Amino acid sequence: MAYEEYIVLVLCVCFYSSLQLLPLPDYIHPCAELSDECFTKATLDAIPGIVQGIPEAGIPPLDPLYLDKNISIVLPGNLKMTFHDAKLVGLSSCVPDKVSSRRDKRMFIFDMHCNFTIRGVYSLLGRLLLFNLDTEGGAKIKIWNQRIRLEVVERVVKNDAGEGHYKINSYKYKADYGTDLKLNLTNLIRGNPEISQNILRVLNSDSQAFAKEFGGPILDYAIDYAMNVTQRFFDAYTYDQLTHVPLTEEFFEKE
Repeated sequence: MAYEEYIVLVLCVCFYSSLQLLPLPDYIHPCAELSDECFTKATLDAIPGIVQGIPEAGIPPLDPLYLDKNISIVLPGNLKMTFHDAKLVGLSSCVPDKVSSRRDKRMFIFDMHCNFTIRGVYSLLGRLLLFNLDTEGGAKIKIWNQRIRLEVVERVVKNDAGEGHYKINSYKYKADYGTDLKLNLTNLIRGNPEISQNILRVLNSDSQAFAKEFGGPILDYAIDYAMNVTQRFFDAYTYDQLTHVPLTEEFFEKE
């Protein structure tokens, strides 16, 4: 094969490979520097678009997020509450306060705050105050300014085509349970809205404890789901598409 033909072939292969890359959405703004300011701004720009879903990348909508599991907790007095057919609204409200990269530890740290609303169907069984409860109805929980710190450990894996992709190794988070929480339950005491309101006041009197017991499993589910979707996002787009900060060869791992 002549040298000129070889060059044409290489260029054709490179051009063909580039056509196979999924175009990056225009709200994704890659950083060219390892600065908190750039990562924070890029995350702020990306959240509204990503939570709407990216069908071509297999990313489903995230707001609302439907929970496919029941969540049960035991409240003081051996009162059991179960929440099902639930949905979480508010991931699009999350605001990154600071996003930073610790390249030496291959870690991204996200500090953010969010407002969440959780809706679903509840059931209550047990005794509260002077009442034996065996009831169910609609539930709505609002949480304001829930602060979350998410630490994600990642690596970059190079496939057979020479493309690097982020892979999530592990993640963990910690959260408070907001500056305020409001619980509303319908049908607590059938035909007696006044007593129902009194019971709600008792349940809302220690909102932080309630949020920790009840909100913890819901937030666990939401974080796990969001990380699963994030990995799909990383699988769809290459490292070079998502960041303009070059990596030396020792940072790449073979798939």
